Amino acid sequence: MAVLIGVLIFIGFCVFVYFFIRHKIRKTLNRAGFQGMNLMDVIEEARLEDQEVPKSLSSMDRIYLENIRKDFPDISIEELKRNAESNLLDTYRAIEKKDSSSLKGKLKSFADKMISEYQGRDISFDEFHIHNTVISKYQKEGGVATITLASSFQYYFTEKGKRVKTQDRVREEYIYVYDMSKVDSNLKNLGIHCPNCGAPITTLGEKSCQYCGSTTIAFIGRIFTCNDIVRY
Repeated sequence: MAVLIGVLIFIGFCVFVYFFIRHKIRKTLNRAGFQGMNLMDVIEEARLEDQEVPKSLSSMDRIYLENIRKDFPDISIEELKRNAESNLLDTYRAIEKKDSSSLKGKLKSFADKMISEYQGRDISFDEFHIHNTVISKYQKEGGVATITLASSFQYYFTEKGKRVKTQDRVREEYIYVYDMSKVDSNLKNLGIHCPNCGAPITTLGEKSCQYCGSTTIAFIGRIFTCNDIVRY
Protein backbone atom coordinates (compact mmCIF):
# COMPACT_ATOMS: atom_id res chain seq x y z
CA MET A 1 0.00 0.00 0.00
CA ALA A 2 2.83 2.35 0.91
CA VAL A 3 4.46 1.66 -2.47
CA LEU A 4 1.22 2.49 -4.30
CA ILE A 5 0.88 5.77 -2.41
CA GLY A 6 4.48 6.62 -3.25
CA VAL A 7 3.88 5.92 -6.96
CA LEU A 8 0.75 8.10 -6.97
CA ILE A 9 2.64 10.93 -5.26
CA PHE A 10 5.44 10.66 -7.82
CA ILE A 11 2.97 10.71 -10.74
CA GLY A 12 1.21 13.70 -9.22
CA PHE A 13 4.52 15.49 -8.83
CA CYS A 14 5.46 14.82 -12.49
CA VAL A 15 2.08 16.14 -13.66
CA PHE A 16 2.54 19.26 -11.53
CA VAL A 17 6.05 19.86 -12.95
CA TYR A 18 4.78 19.39 -16.52
CA PHE A 19 1.99 21.94 -16.18
CA PHE A 20 4.22 24.31 -14.23
CA ILE A 21 6.91 24.28 -16.96
CA ARG A 22 4.25 24.56 -19.67
CA HIS A 23 2.78 27.60 -17.91
CA LYS A 24 6.22 29.21 -17.59
CA ILE A 25 7.01 28.63 -21.27
CA ARG A 26 3.70 30.15 -22.37
CA LYS A 27 4.21 33.10 -20.05
CA THR A 28 7.70 33.67 -21.45
CA LEU A 29 6.47 33.42 -25.05
CA ASN A 30 3.66 35.89 -24.37
CA ARG A 31 6.09 38.29 -22.76
CA ALA A 32 8.37 38.02 -25.81
CA GLY A 33 5.52 38.81 -28.18
CA PHE A 34 4.64 35.26 -29.26
CA GLN A 35 1.04 35.25 -28.00
CA GLY A 36 -0.96 32.30 -29.27
CA MET A 37 2.17 30.43 -30.43
CA ASN A 38 3.35 27.17 -28.97
CA LEU A 39 6.97 26.10 -28.61
CA MET A 40 7.00 24.24 -31.94
CA ASP A 41 5.76 27.38 -33.70
CA VAL A 42 8.61 29.38 -32.19
CA ILE A 43 11.16 26.74 -33.23
CA GLU A 44 9.79 26.72 -36.78
CA GLU A 45 9.86 30.52 -36.95
CA ALA A 46 13.48 30.51 -35.76
CA ARG A 47 14.36 27.90 -38.38
CA LEU A 48 12.80 29.94 -41.17
CA GLU A 49 14.56 33.07 -39.96
CA ASP A 50 17.87 31.18 -39.95
CA GLN A 51 17.26 30.31 -43.61
CA GLU A 52 16.42 33.87 -44.67
CA VAL A 53 18.75 36.08 -42.62
CA PRO A 54 22.36 36.27 -43.93
CA LYS A 55 25.13 35.30 -41.52
CA SER A 56 26.54 38.40 -39.85
CA LEU A 57 30.03 39.69 -40.60
CA SER A 58 32.23 41.88 -38.40
CA SER A 59 33.66 44.31 -40.94
CA MET A 60 37.03 45.80 -40.01
CA ASP A 61 37.43 47.66 -43.33
CA ARG A 62 37.46 51.09 -41.67
CA ILE A 63 40.19 50.05 -39.26
CA TYR A 64 42.51 48.16 -41.60
CA LEU A 65 41.87 49.49 -45.13
CA GLU A 66 43.97 52.64 -44.75
CA ASN A 67 46.92 50.68 -43.31
CA ILE A 68 46.77 48.10 -46.10
CA ARG A 69 46.72 50.78 -48.79
CA LYS A 70 49.63 52.54 -47.10
CA ASP A 71 51.69 49.34 -46.83
CA PHE A 72 50.75 48.02 -50.30
CA PRO A 73 49.64 50.89 -52.58
CA ASP A 74 49.68 48.61 -55.64
CA ILE A 75 47.27 46.10 -54.12
CA SER A 76 43.56 46.45 -54.92
CA ILE A 77 41.49 45.25 -51.96
CA GLU A 78 38.37 45.09 -54.12
CA GLU A 79 40.19 42.84 -56.57
CA LEU A 80 41.38 40.65 -53.68
CA LYS A 81 37.80 40.38 -52.41
CA ARG A 82 36.55 39.39 -55.88
CA ASN A 83 39.32 36.81 -56.07
CA ALA A 84 38.27 35.41 -52.68
CA GLU A 85 34.66 35.17 -53.86
CA SER A 86 35.75 33.48 -57.09
CA ASN A 87 37.77 30.95 -55.07
CA LEU A 88 34.71 30.33 -52.90
CA LEU A 89 32.48 29.65 -55.91
CA ASP A 90 35.08 27.38 -57.53
CA THR A 91 35.50 25.46 -54.28
CA TYR A 92 31.78 24.76 -53.84
CA ARG A 93 31.46 23.75 -57.50
CA ALA A 94 34.29 21.28 -56.93
CA ILE A 95 32.55 19.93 -53.81
CA GLU A 96 29.30 19.50 -55.74
CA LYS A 97 31.11 17.63 -58.54
CA LYS A 98 33.20 15.73 -55.96
CA ASP A 99 36.31 16.62 -57.96
CA SER A 100 38.91 18.97 -56.45
CA SER A 101 41.54 18.54 -59.16
CA SER A 102 41.04 22.13 -60.37
CA LEU A 103 41.93 23.53 -56.92
CA LYS A 104 45.26 24.04 -55.22
CA GLY A 105 46.65 24.35 -51.70
CA LYS A 106 44.28 24.97 -48.80
CA LEU A 107 41.30 25.39 -51.12
CA LYS A 108 41.83 21.83 -52.31
CA SER A 109 42.22 20.57 -48.72
CA PHE A 110 38.99 22.34 -47.71
CA ALA A 111 37.11 20.85 -50.68
CA ASP A 112 38.53 17.36 -50.11
CA LYS A 113 37.35 17.39 -46.50
CA MET A 114 33.78 18.31 -47.50
CA ILE A 115 33.81 15.86 -50.41
CA SER A 116 34.74 13.15 -47.92
CA GLU A 117 31.78 14.17 -45.71
CA TYR A 118 29.38 13.97 -48.68
CA GLN A 119 30.85 10.74 -50.07
CA GLY A 120 28.14 8.50 -51.49
CA ARG A 121 25.53 11.24 -51.27
CA ASP A 122 24.01 13.01 -54.28
CA ILE A 123 24.07 16.71 -53.30
CA SER A 124 23.99 20.08 -55.05
CA PHE A 125 24.40 23.78 -54.23
CA ASP A 126 21.90 25.76 -56.33
CA GLU A 127 21.44 29.52 -56.72
CA PHE A 128 24.73 30.29 -54.97
CA HIS A 129 24.79 33.97 -53.99
CA ILE A 130 27.45 35.91 -52.05
CA HIS A 131 25.99 38.67 -49.88
CA ASN A 132 29.18 40.47 -48.91
CA THR A 133 32.93 40.14 -48.34
CA VAL A 134 34.75 42.22 -45.72
CA ILE A 135 38.17 42.56 -44.14
CA SER A 136 38.19 40.61 -40.90
CA LYS A 137 41.83 41.00 -39.84
CA TYR A 138 45.17 42.40 -41.01
CA GLN A 139 48.66 41.93 -39.60
CA LYS A 140 52.33 42.17 -40.56
CA GLU A 141 54.81 39.94 -38.81
CA GLY A 142 58.05 38.19 -39.63
CA GLY A 143 58.20 39.50 -43.20
CA VAL A 144 54.68 38.24 -43.98
CA ALA A 145 51.51 40.34 -44.31
CA THR A 146 48.21 38.53 -43.69
CA ILE A 147 44.78 39.75 -44.77
CA THR A 148 41.81 37.73 -43.55
CA LEU A 149 38.59 38.17 -45.51
CA ALA A 150 35.15 37.01 -44.39
CA SER A 151 32.32 36.20 -46.81
CA SER A 152 28.61 35.71 -46.12
CA PHE A 153 26.66 33.72 -48.71
CA GLN A 154 23.60 31.58 -49.35
CA TYR A 155 22.64 28.61 -51.49
CA TYR A 156 19.94 25.97 -51.83
CA PHE A 157 21.28 22.66 -50.60
CA THR A 158 19.58 19.73 -52.30
CA GLU A 159 19.78 16.09 -51.23
CA LYS A 160 17.34 13.26 -51.97
CA GLY A 161 14.90 15.70 -53.54
CA LYS A 162 14.80 17.92 -50.44
CA ARG A 163 15.82 21.52 -51.21
CA VAL A 164 16.76 23.73 -48.23
CA LYS A 165 17.82 27.36 -48.32
CA THR A 166 21.05 27.70 -46.37
CA GLN A 167 22.99 30.69 -45.01
CA ASP A 168 26.72 30.21 -44.55
CA ARG A 169 30.02 32.07 -44.17
CA VAL A 170 33.76 31.46 -44.44
CA ARG A 171 37.04 33.15 -43.63
CA GLU A 172 39.82 33.15 -46.24
CA GLU A 173 43.36 34.04 -45.19
CA TYR A 174 45.69 35.62 -47.78
CA ILE A 175 49.42 36.09 -47.25
CA TYR A 176 52.05 38.27 -48.93
CA VAL A 177 55.79 37.79 -48.33
CA TYR A 178 56.98 41.42 -48.35
CA ASP A 179 60.46 40.85 -46.86
CA MET A 180 62.03 37.48 -47.57
CA SER A 181 65.03 38.24 -45.35
CA LYS A 182 62.74 38.19 -42.30
CA VAL A 183 60.91 35.00 -43.17
CA ASP A 184 61.88 31.67 -41.67
CA SER A 185 63.52 29.53 -44.35
CA ASN A 186 60.86 26.88 -43.81
CA LEU A 187 57.65 27.84 -45.64
CA LYS A 188 55.60 24.71 -44.94
CA ASN A 189 53.10 26.56 -42.76
CA LEU A 190 52.56 29.38 -45.25
CA GLY A 191 50.69 27.28 -47.78
CA ILE A 192 52.55 28.73 -50.77
CA HIS A 193 52.23 26.69 -53.94
CA CYS A 194 53.66 26.78 -57.43
CA PRO A 195 51.40 28.91 -59.67
CA ASN A 196 52.00 26.52 -62.56
CA CYS A 197 51.47 23.01 -61.15
CA GLY A 198 50.25 23.60 -57.59
CA ALA A 199 53.12 21.77 -55.87
CA PRO A 200 54.08 23.12 -52.41
CA ILE A 201 57.05 25.53 -52.18
CA THR A 202 58.85 24.52 -48.99
CA THR A 203 61.94 26.80 -48.85
CA LEU A 204 62.88 30.29 -50.00
CA GLY A 205 66.05 28.89 -51.54
CA GLU A 206 64.08 27.22 -54.32
CA LYS A 207 64.41 29.51 -57.34
CA SER A 208 62.22 27.19 -59.38
CA CYS A 209 59.63 24.52 -58.74
CA GLN A 210 61.23 21.15 -58.05
CA TYR A 211 58.29 19.41 -59.78
CA CYS A 212 57.66 21.35 -62.99
CA GLY A 213 60.73 23.61 -63.20
CA SER A 214 58.86 26.92 -63.54
CA THR A 215 60.29 30.03 -61.85
CA THR A 216 58.66 30.62 -58.47
CA ILE A 217 60.77 33.08 -56.51
CA ALA A 218 59.23 36.19 -58.15
CA PHE A 219 55.75 34.84 -57.55
CA ILE A 220 56.31 34.46 -53.81
CA GLY A 221 56.91 38.16 -53.25
CA ARG A 222 54.44 39.72 -55.70
CA ILE A 223 50.86 38.73 -54.86
CA PHE A 224 48.60 37.78 -51.98
CA THR A 225 47.95 34.05 -52.09
CA CYS A 226 45.33 32.00 -50.24
CA ASN A 227 46.79 30.36 -47.15
CA ASP A 228 43.67 29.07 -45.43
CA ILE A 229 39.85 28.81 -45.64
CA VAL A 230 37.46 27.84 -42.84
CA ARG A 231 33.71 27.87 -42.20
CA TYR A 232 32.64 29.50 -38.96
